[in-house]
Amino acid sequence: MQEFETSDTRNSPRRQAILAAAKELVARKGPSGTTVRDITAASGANGAAVNYYFQSKDGLISLAHREITGDVNRERLVRLDALEQDAAGQALAPRQILAALIEPVLTMSRSADGGSLYVRSVFQMRVDVRAGYHNFDLNQHAARRFIDAMAKTFPALSREEVIWHYEFARGASIHMLANLDPVSRRFELLAKDPDQALPAQPAYELDQKQVDRVIGMVLTGFGQPSA
Repeated sequence: MQEFETSDTRNSPRRQAILAAAKELVARKGPSGTTVRDITAASGANGAAVNYYFQSKDGLISLAHREITGDVNRERLVRLDALEQDAAGQALAPRQILAALIEPVLTMSRSADGGSLYVRSVFQMRVDVRAGYHNFDLNQHAARRFIDAMAKTFPALSREEVIWHYEFARGASIHMLANLDPVSRRFELLAKDPDQALPAQPAYELDQKQVDRVIGMVLTGFGQPSA
């Protein structure tokens, strides 16, 4: 970011429009697939404005990814902090941990079409080896907090087993919520007759009901009652 940037500059409508467009594009196309032309076409700005506010395309893409991920992880930790404070040192229930981990995906970083920018972004970063997924150390502090909480909840498990539980919960939830995405509509595609067209409106919404359903399935995978 430019050293002389002020709060007025950061909050300028043009800058916000460019960043919002970049988030949508990065989540749909990945960092490598998103071009300055894509961003300017979506935001109505020009290349000079991108350089002025963000110094470069790479600077803008990096910020877009950090904001998508950072918003979700901050909300996760706020929820986990509150739960642990109320528990006063006692272990949390598995459902409490999963709700703190998964529900922020629903409430934060929503796309203009109702999908989750976080879910789309994670998928793009995973599948595109050029995106440098492992160079983004944005999730590690949040991951360790949730792993520590799970270790207290499941004291009979080794640290390695707890990490597998955490990654199962995170990976399964991202995969299932991606199947509800209004772009993919995977569940509807599997359910319909091969010759039948999808209806114009999605049958599912990314809402609390579906998040609760995902949490229940993950709990079953943990060997816990889903209800």
